[in-house]
Amino acid sequence: MLEKVLIRNFLSRNSYSAGVVVSLFILLLCYLTSTIYWNDIAGLANYLAANPQNVFADQEYWRLVTTLFVHGDLKHLLSNSMLLMVMSYYVYSHYGAKVYPFLSLLMGALVNLLVLASFEHNITLVGISGVVYFLWGFWLYLFVRIQRHIPLYRRFMKVLIVGSALLIPEVFEANVSHLAHYLGLFLGVINGACYFMVYGTKIRRFEEWESVLEEPLDASMDYVRTTSPIEE
Repeated sequence: MLEKVLIRNFLSRNSYSAGVVVSLFILLLCYLTSTIYWNDIAGLANYLAANPQNVFADQEYWRLVTTLFVHGDLKHLLSNSMLLMVMSYYVYSHYGAKVYPFLSLLMGALVNLLVLASFEHNITLVGISGVVYFLWGFWLYLFVRIQRHIPLYRRFMKVLIVGSALLIPEVFEANVSHLAHYLGLFLGVINGACYFMVYGTKIRRFEEWESVLEEPLDASMDYVRTTSPIEE
């Protein structure tokens, strides 16, 4: 019986070795910017966070980016830190700086723009959760498309289990912008789909398959495997 087995693919290699450095750098920016905001160091706190008044009325659009690095308190910052560190490491290590931090922060700013436009009151929006959810959406979509040696239903089950465990909060809090979370996730999936449309052929070239021949040893139908490479 001949079976085709995947030996390695695009996600088997780590092309960008500075993943830890980049992830720690962005995380450090979050800690430094939040500390400045909490303590109003050098009077800079008034120029960091975003709300509808200072973005739309005052046209201070840089706040769409700076407010990503600001967090309401230490608990808020810590709740984002672990997922940001893990996902930014994986995304940078496999897809490079063009996806993280550049595209991710751009999409985070877009999420902030859309959420602020939906506010009826002058509410301040802070935090990098939209970027975290963007990274998850981007990674999970491409996981489904790339890991095709895993049956499709199992890929979807893995995504569903991980998504349910990590992305759906146990309690919906009034002071948390869940709209920012799910806009980030949606944009992550859309950008993942666009990325695969552009680079899908290149991604497939990293696949290495082997044919595995299972031969019966005796009447008990025990099998032994022999392998040879397959070209696609």
